[in-house]
Amino acid sequence: GQIATAVDDLNSLLSQFQDANTAVMSGTRSGTDVSDALDQRDALLKKISNYVPVSTFTRGDNDMVITTGDGTTLFETIPRTVTFAASAGYTAGAAGSRRDRHVVDVNGIAGLLQLRDGVASTMQSQLDETARGLITAFAETAPSMANAAGLFTWSGAPAVPAAGTLVTGLAASISVNAAMDPSTGGNPTLLRDGGANGAAYVANTGGGASYSTLLVAYGDRLDQPMTFDPAAGVSATSSVSDYAASSIGWFEGVRQQASTASDAKEALASRSAEALSNATGVNVDQEMSLLLDLEHTYQASARMMKTVDDMLTALLNAVG
Repeated sequence: GQIATAVDDLNSLLSQFQDANTAVMSGTRSGTDVSDALDQRDALLKKISNYVPVSTFTRGDNDMVITTGDGTTLFETIPRTVTFAASAGYTAGAAGSRRDRHVVDVNGIAGLLQLRDGVASTMQSQLDETARGLITAFAETAPSMANAAGLFTWSGAPAVPAAGTLVTGLAASISVNAAMDPSTGGNPTLLRDGGANGAAYVANTGGGASYSTLLVAYGDRLDQPMTFDPAAGVSATSSVSDYAASSIGWFEGVRQQASTASDAKEALASRSAEALSNATGVNVDQEMSLLLDLEHTYQASARMMKTVDDMLTALLNAVG
């Protein structure tokens, strides 16, 4: 997965950083030029900071130590190996280990962990609630009988999931009722007539082919308010159709927030890099401006020298 790939990339960068840091230390001790090695080390440090938040300090011989935001040593003479126990998948409701996140509170890897443990988990809950809403909307009803799963069923059938209560993993177990599915030997007319759960649930007792009361009722239920578990992160009372739309809107809102935050951080990084370049490197625009000022000053001085030369020439001619 992406998290495992990012961890592998980070370990590779730390290994490359060790080589560059060793070159800097060796050159410093021998008194040779280490400019190239310093540039390479700085470039690698910048790449490492894209994965985890880092702080650095330099010791003797230009030896650099890297720590994470919480002070955990990431590199000191040799790199610390960053590990990640990848899983083929998580069951619904399972959360990632906090140990996965203790050294990566922000930056690239943490973003992937937040997506896994936050956004994906919440979206799973919303899918579970949408599934529960569908089962409820298409449930069979009968006088003096408990509502029973109709077109859509689940692992707890024939009962209908409790109203307003999140059933973790329900989206993975929802399925079309085999009693109505012709591909499994079911009778699709039960959707029109009722009776998938026994004769007590038959609504079309006359067997009329044009009977549509149940079908209309199912459509109406999709637009009728029902209670959803607020733990899923969207409106607690709405229709199934509106709930599904709200879920999509919630996800789009998360995406937009992430995009806005990313743009802001990119702009900040660009300004910070520019400020660092101005302080430690060569600002081409500034240098060109200074060069133009120097050129103008030279031109003014040249004109003044020519004027003085002309005056001296005129004076010598006058007294000659």
